[in-house]
Amino acid sequence: SRDTILRRVHELARAIQDDLQAAGATTPPCLVSVIEGARPFARLLQQVLPGQLPVYEVRASSYGRGTVSSGQVAVSGAERIPVQGQHVLLLEDIVDTGRTIAALRARFLGDGARSCRVATLLSKPSRRVVEVPLDYTGFEIPDEFVLGFGMDLDGRYRELPDVVIYDPEVERSFRGAAAATGGA
Repeated sequence: SRDTILRRVHELARAIQDDLQAAGATTPPCLVSVIEGARPFARLLQQVLPGQLPVYEVRASSYGRGTVSSGQVAVSGAERIPVQGQHVLLLEDIVDTGRTIAALRARFLGDGARSCRVATLLSKPSRRVVEVPLDYTGFEIPDEFVLGFGMDLDGRYRELPDVVIYDPEVERSFRGAAAATGGA
């Protein structure tokens, strides 16, 4: 639920702050959100971290129009993010196969980032193909396709306030009922 998500993001923000202090970081991290899905998570984390840090956005996708990763990661927008000499905190909605995070970490470290940590709202370890370090994980979930709080299916359901398991039967029933009553 959204309330559970809010509580967990506050806990993650405290852990991030504690780790930065323990590491003696003298500059705040460069926050990089993987859009579109991670945008709500990134905004919420930005609000609870001190200093109103800017959030840079990068587009990376391996899903295309389906519910299963294609295995190929397409990245755009990374070249505009000033990571040289910075500690990067990569913000992701869900880490599934690990391919996207691995590609982005390699890109930012290759572009001169001092470090690249990962904060993800959701982790689906049963689907991991590439092992990647996750420094901050909101929730581990089973191998289910989820929607809401930024996550979508072909651009739909991103606006749901909670994270829900996608059920194609429920969607078909809803669409059938809406069509029968003249709704969209």
